Amino acid sequence: MIEVPLHITGFFSPRPASNPLNSGSIGAGVLIEPGIKCRWKLLKKGRKNKVFYNGKEVKITPIEELFNLINPEQRFLIKLFSPVGLGFGYGASAASTLVVSLSICSFLKKPVLEAAQLAHIAEVKSLTGLADVSAIFSGKGLVVRTKAGGPGIGKIKSYPLPSSIRILTADLKKKETKKMLKSMSPQTKKLGLKLLKDFLNQVSLEKFFSCSQLFSQKINFAKKDFFDNLKPLKKISFGMSVKKGVLFTAVPKDSLPRARAILKNLFGKTHTFRPVLFPLDKGLQSVV
Repeated sequence: MIEVPLHITGFFSPRPASNPLNSGSIGAGVLIEPGIKCRWKLLKKGRKNKVFYNGKEVKITPIEELFNLINPEQRFLIKLFSPVGLGFGYGASAASTLVVSLSICSFLKKPVLEAAQLAHIAEVKSLTGLADVSAIFSGKGLVVRTKAGGPGIGKIKSYPLPSSIRILTADLKKKETKKMLKSMSPQTKKLGLKLLKDFLNQVSLEKFFSCSQLFSQKINFAKKDFFDNLKPLKKISFGMSVKKGVLFTAVPKDSLPRARAILKNLFGKTHTFRPVLFPLDKGLQSVV
């Protein structure tokens, strides 16, 4: 059973193109695990495709698009397992589409790069993501996307994170990516580019969160006073931000109990992740 990591983008600048493989975004994000696992099987013709996410039947638009790209006549039963829900900002639709594509294409003896490209195309066509697939497929730790495009087309650079760091999240509310992307203004594109340049001039986890928090406030992921309630967390973390509908922060492992207590007191349930240490595509060469 293949597992792929999740990807939380901190800031980005959309780069649409007529060819989905050339479409995407530039920016930076963090890759985390555990991610999403997939079990699947073929169904008899005449049946309907079925997708289950953590035991609940769901409609994930890019996966439906992926089915059409792979074989519109074939029917599939997909079961996905993840510690997080869909629609918050973890890149879960991209991760789900990628893990399904890798699983089915492995059975069909298709190259892993082709499987990743099909997942990217499905995401772009569905307007559910622009660059998560590329980051998830080839990145580790902090992932910077310097050229837009799908796997094999876009360019990324990874900055490793220590294994002693933990990424802590709290779900705030669901937001539809399609609506978010359609509402993006030209100013967002300029802001994402400016923040990327600032980050590359001083690459660090602290700078990533500083740029990400500014981005989240400018595009109304979070109001400025939202972070005022999190000053105790600021003292023990590398920083914090909000992506769409999820608050995320990074802390040293020995500060995890205190950080978790702060977030639980404010938001209830939290999730704890490890940074991804090894790129997915390198490991898949020996698995798929």
